[in-house]
Amino acid sequence: MTGLEEILNESNSFWRCKGPRNDIVLSSRVRLGRNVKSLHFPDVMGDGEMEYLFALADKFAFKEPSGNRCLRINSLDLHYKRLLREKNIITSEMEGSEKSLVVVNKNRGFTLLINDSDHFRIQIIKAGFQIHEAFIDADAVDDELNSIVPYAFSERYGYLSSNPANIGTGLKVSALMHLPVLTMQKRISETVSPVKESGFQITGTLGNSGRIIGGLYIISNRRQFGLTEVDLVETADDIISRIIKLEDDSRDEFFSTSRHELEDTVWRSLGILLYARRLNYVEAVEHLSRVRLGVVMSIIKDYDLVHINDLMVKVQWSHLQEYYGIRFRSIIDSDEFRANMVRAELKNSGELDV
Repeated sequence: MTGLEEILNESNSFWRCKGPRNDIVLSSRVRLGRNVKSLHFPDVMGDGEMEYLFALADKFAFKEPSGNRCLRINSLDLHYKRLLREKNIITSEMEGSEKSLVVVNKNRGFTLLINDSDHFRIQIIKAGFQIHEAFIDADAVDDELNSIVPYAFSERYGYLSSNPANIGTGLKVSALMHLPVLTMQKRISETVSPVKESGFQITGTLGNSGRIIGGLYIISNRRQFGLTEVDLVETADDIISRIIKLEDDSRDEFFSTSRHELEDTVWRSLGILLYARRLNYVEAVEHLSRVRLGVVMSIIKDYDLVHINDLMVKVQWSHLQEYYGIRFRSIIDSDEFRANMVRAELKNSGELDV
């Protein structure tokens, strides 16, 4: 379990780091999907093919034994599977899979997902607005992996995949954005058309439902075929920059025209977090989102942005269980422990000047 403990205790996770435009862009993520030549795709692989795939993953992992940690997902209990998914180390599909591996390199900040929707998915997540930097790092890992793994590639179609949407570059670019004022002012629709016209999409963050909570959105490309990696990265960069400007302008306007309304919204949320005895996950994220806005706008000066980001992660089910070293018996239990944790973390940050 040493590898798992090292991964879980990693202190340089993206939400605990500061990055460019971290006030609006929490993280930038790049994924490169690759499949092995002459192997069936993950959904229909035989046992022999799976062992061969795992052998390739081990060979890659042992190229840098001091930095790589390899975990078989089916060797973990449900709590640790969910915890890895909540940390964005594995996907929800891998959480329920019996034939997945993950290789994590803490030194270089990449994750290699094995038997997700593709045989291999190289994942880089960076704090703030760093799409270009994430792609450069992912591209370097791609070259290293290709030196060991023969890729399924077509001169006509590009990198092959079982999912037609992933054929081409195999590149998925996304950014997690905090857009609370555009959400409050019901102006998100202004971002939808330009995003769609560019071949991208804007969705919520709550599981596969895409439900929007806390003004948090994921901007990602819908298609990969017919475009180069550079095209996708530059388009993503342009779209995210435009959305940042929209949110920036909305924040400035809201602060100048409705300052008291904004301050009231922020302080009310902080009051609930400081005194509530039960908080469900959605409530916690919604109120932390408003407090985060208050920190960014200097309405609240007692909290660090990274601390609020960390709390938005810690309020998840398995993170709470890990925090207290227990397993919840019911949803009510988790709501009470969530409120206790948030209250304690905020009160330990110092006296508030209200």
